[in-house]
Amino acid sequence: MLTREELWFAAKSTRIVYMPPRLLETFGQTCVNYLVLSEHMDAPDQVRLRHGRVSAARPRIITPQYFLKQVVSNFGEDAQKYFNEVLSSKDSARFLEYGLVFEKQEYSEESVTGQLMEIAEQATKDAQDRLSEFKGVLIAVDDTWEVSLLHFITELVKRSVPHNAIEMNRRGLLDMSANLPQGLRNEINLEFENCDSLDKAHRLAAKLRDFGLFEDFEDRFYELYKQLKK
Repeated sequence: MLTREELWFAAKSTRIVYMPPRLLETFGQTCVNYLVLSEHMDAPDQVRLRHGRVSAARPRIITPQYFLKQVVSNFGEDAQKYFNEVLSSKDSARFLEYGLVFEKQEYSEESVTGQLMEIAEQATKDAQDRLSEFKGVLIAVDDTWEVSLLHFITELVKRSVPHNAIEMNRRGLLDMSANLPQGLRNEINLEFENCDSLDKAHRLAAKLRDFGLFEDFEDRFYELYKQLKK
């Protein structure tokens, strides 16, 4: 298990040789291909090439309460207090969640002989010639390459968020109604409409609790649950 300092060092050591110009899709899934290059620890003339794919789901709007539960739970009391104070303000922050999945079935690895930068530059040219592949090229330390991959994906998400938020805002999905983003309200309404079994009802209730919204929808859920119990 890496220490916090080792994780930080691995991320800072990452060299993103080529960042694809495209952004993550706002209303659909995005598949991001990657090539991670690293020198063998015991053979400097050998370069390891790791090819793979990361899948990003359609960005979802989540509530500050859900953010706190899922993300901030590992922080100390002072940090949690800070987040609570910020997120309890009148204009509560709205967050986008990207469902990132590392598809191991798409992963492959090989070793080649050559100079690291020369191979990276050629890989960059290949990626630029095939923009439809949506591919990034990066250099990492061999034994912490997955941390570098996460750093690359994080940078891609950072670039995509402003554009995704603008497109969502144009459709009114970020408009606040009773302290709830319209996009999330639409998502919950759809789940209510499609809830036709007790199993789905249990999952819906869990989701509402995770988002801190169960009390807001309690009466509606009670009527639904009563019908399903008949």
